[in-house]
Amino acid sequence: MKIDPQDPLIGTMSDQKKTSEELESEMDQLVRRMGTLGLQLQETRRRESHVQSSESASEQEQYKALLRKMVGRRVLITVKGPHQGKEGVITRHAGDTFHPVNWYVKLPDGSETRKHKGSFKLLPRDEEA
Repeated sequence: MKIDPQDPLIGTMSDQKKTSEELESEMDQLVRRMGTLGLQLQETRRRESHVQSSESASEQEQYKALLRKMVGRRVLITVKGPHQGKEGVITRHAGDTFHPVNWYVKLPDGSETRKHKGSFKLLPRDEEA
């Protein structure tokens, strides 16, 4: 932003001593200008939030596509523990983020357990055609 020395709001060091009415007038002008700038800032932020909402819509579509891809897939649990070597089926996403890390896996005995995405291996899809 370039400062104009002729701007009545800026003034110079050589100005005469100003009266209280002149100072009040300048203060009123500055307050009005601040109000205008505040409204411009609010409008800019509102516009930016609408741009982000279209991006989040794309993210939601990707999330839904991932759920369609993963739910119902057969998995083999690979980490050490009581379920190691068991096969299961992914039933749902465990969490509330758009980047799933944990999934619920239904085991052959009917129980359901929460597993991290790195603790199982996806098995090939069954071709029933």
